[in-house]
Amino acid sequence: MQKLHLVNSGYLTNAATLLFAKDPQDFQQGAYIKIGYFASDADLLYQDEIHGSLLEQVDKALEVIYLKYMKAKISYGGIQRVERYFVPEAALREALLNAVCHKQYESCIPVQVSVYEDRLYGANVGVLPETWTLHNLLVKHESRPYNPNLATVLYYAGCIESWGRGIEKIRTSCRADGLPEPEFTVHPGDIMIQCIAPEDRIARVHDSLGEKDQGILDLLSVNPEYTVTQLSDELGFSGKTVAAHMRKLKAEHKIERVGSDRKGYWRIPKTRDTSAANRGRGKTRRA
Repeated sequence: MQKLHLVNSGYLTNAATLLFAKDPQDFQQGAYIKIGYFASDADLLYQDEIHGSLLEQVDKALEVIYLKYMKAKISYGGIQRVERYFVPEAALREALLNAVCHKQYESCIPVQVSVYEDRLYGANVGVLPETWTLHNLLVKHESRPYNPNLATVLYYAGCIESWGRGIEKIRTSCRADGLPEPEFTVHPGDIMIQCIAPEDRIARVHDSLGEKDQGILDLLSVNPEYTVTQLSDELGFSGKTVAAHMRKLKAEHKIERVGSDRKGYWRIPKTRDTSAANRGRGKTRRA
């Protein structure tokens, strides 16, 4: 710790607790990454918080984002299945490393990642060096970390370089994957990155529904008056699970309730493919 300059007058510094504590949140509020999935700017469907040392948070966040939040556009080259995301992992890793390295931890606000079907935002409470503008950030510049002690340890750990190339590495990764470069916005209190998915990289939700969602939609295509209890019996899932997926489908505008809870029915927008229901009207196979 002394060699890394993480000790001051015999006490561990804030940087030491952020880098190596099991949960830096015990010492510094907001020292985590918050991820949310949005159907629209006003509709948050679900979220996660990524805790642990700063040396762990980025890898944990990447795993959660690519497994749970971002859906890959699937295509086939012959018999080879190809999965392509609208944000390359190398670019997102660099963006998250930049965020945790340069954040103003005294703000007590976490790094925030907002994922949509067709775009992603990353927001970080931070400021540019004095006299810098967005132009300085996007052209070649010297390394001027806001938290030098954090940057030094992340450099020794092999996570970052020390030449101020982070933004260019993000842009290069996107170009190499045939994607548009992300947009960067400098607000008075934060810096934001925005990645927009081109049409050929958007994996529409209805193209990649989970088994439970698909089963519910197939049954409602057959009988829009099914209750949660009846759906639970048909699918073999608990009523609580069915109800949770119904709320999710409703928030995503995959189903709409017409009439009252007791005497109404469920309507599925016409864009929904009902071919599964038209192929047969037998019961869905239980899991």
